[in-house]
Amino acid sequence: MNKKWSPIILFLIGIFASMIPVHSEEWRTPEIIKMENEFNELAAQVKTLEIYDPEKFPDFQQLEKLNQLVEQLEFNKRKFDLLIKQYNILEDQLFPAILSYYKSHGGKQNEIIALLTHYTGSEENSIFKLQEQINTIALLNERLEKRIEFIQVTARDKAMADEFKEKMAMGKQILEISRQIVQLEEEKKNLLVKKEDEEKKFNSLSEKEAKQTKKIQEKKLEIQNLQDKIETTNDLVLKLANQTSAQVREIRLNGLEIPRLNATKTFKYLSDTAIKTYTAQVDDIQKEIASLKQQKKEEIIEKLIKAAIVISIAIIICFLIIRIARMIGKRIVKRVESSDKLDIHSKQRYHTLSAVILSFVKVVVWVVATIWVLGELNINVGPILVAAGGVSLAIGFGAQSLVKDVVSGFFILMEKQFALGDFVIINDASGYIEAISLRTIKMRTLDGSLHIIHNGSINKVANQTYEWSRAVVNIRVGINEEPAKVLRVLQGVCESFNNDEEWKPKLIDKPFPQGIISLGENSSDFRILAKTIPDLQWAVEREIRIRVRNALTQNAIETPSQFITVIDRKPIQS
Repeated sequence: MNKKWSPIILFLIGIFASMIPVHSEEWRTPEIIKMENEFNELAAQVKTLEIYDPEKFPDFQQLEKLNQLVEQLEFNKRKFDLLIKQYNILEDQLFPAILSYYKSHGGKQNEIIALLTHYTGSEENSIFKLQEQINTIALLNERLEKRIEFIQVTARDKAMADEFKEKMAMGKQILEISRQIVQLEEEKKNLLVKKEDEEKKFNSLSEKEAKQTKKIQEKKLEIQNLQDKIETTNDLVLKLANQTSAQVREIRLNGLEIPRLNATKTFKYLSDTAIKTYTAQVDDIQKEIASLKQQKKEEIIEKLIKAAIVISIAIIICFLIIRIARMIGKRIVKRVESSDKLDIHSKQRYHTLSAVILSFVKVVVWVVATIWVLGELNINVGPILVAAGGVSLAIGFGAQSLVKDVVSGFFILMEKQFALGDFVIINDASGYIEAISLRTIKMRTLDGSLHIIHNGSINKVANQTYEWSRAVVNIRVGINEEPAKVLRVLQGVCESFNNDEEWKPKLIDKPFPQGIISLGENSSDFRILAKTIPDLQWAVEREIRIRVRNALTQNAIETPSQFITVIDRKPIQS
């Protein structure tokens, strides 16, 4: 800067400063100066805060709506606090300090009026502008809080509605009235909770409305008292102070308190409307629940009747099918019994197979009937069948011996190994077969014991009554007897036995002697063989032995006697 212009600039600055008596510091106390400095610092903070308004940053636009509102609310609260501090400094500290100074220094009236005019004029930091900003931000904060609350409640209600719709959709797919009733009861409970919240909000708003109305009345009375003081005083400073106070309170009343009261009335009306809406929705849900319960009751009665009819029909059909199967089995068995082409073994096998097939038919019929009944009653049998398959698989792995028994029993029946009444030797135990099932065989031994043998444990079977049997009679005669004579006697016994009317029907072929089958020290062994009807070989053997003994006696044929040689090794006493 040119040095010759410096004195002129300094002179002009001095003249300009002398023309502003407001800023003259010659009469202000340190206390007033401190308050003004604090006020200016707060004003500077407000300016700084406005520079960082979130709406001015592009990143803020990318935030979610709710976060944006919360950010704006926090910013406004900070600014609101600063403005309130500025306002309190003016109204509660600076103005009272100025008036106090005025009472003790009345000669400074013009300077004090100028200072008061500065803080009550149209400047940005005047008390009127501060009050207007406070009103604006206070109302804006309340609206932001309501918007945030509305968004949160709406999001919660939307989530609950979506969940309810999803549950309802599932309920419609499953077609379970009970589930729909439970969902409606849950929705009713949620609505009652919302209604209770709205009722609390309505009561709170009513109390708030009463307090705001009372506060407005007090403010109006306070403004009226200040206006009365203005009319009755002639002091310019006091009149300006009262006018400022009255105008500030009127700005607060018309710009903040009355809009707040109107907003409270609006929210109260909305809350009352919401309560009526929730009440109507609860009544509708209650009616729908009652309708569904009645429908459920009717469907239960209908299902019970249908179930009774279906089960009755299924039982009747099952008994008819089983009876028909039993009748068919009896006819087949009857024909088998009267048939001359089948032997006893085949007839016994048909008896056994008939019993087993009848049992199998019973199981199949009842299983099919059960599945049909479940299907008619709208019960999904798929999971049941899958579970049954899994259980069957588990049982198959855990009961391999049982499966082995069943498979072995099936092949025993199909391969005609033995039948009921057969005399068999199984695993070195012999007896008559009394019962055959797919799992076990019951065999009665000659001493009366009942052996229960698992089919899977059978390794060797000797059936002594399969199709035909053979009587085997061994005869022992003295070693000195002529074989030809013995054979003639035995042949005669066979001829007489074959010609006997009582025993001939029990024979299949004529008995015959085999001759000498072995030689001993003092005996010769002969054998007679006779082919008989199954299970009669032992009776034939007994009868042939009786006749052989009688014939040998009549023909003086010696049978060997058993001799025992005893050696006495004691010394002979003289």
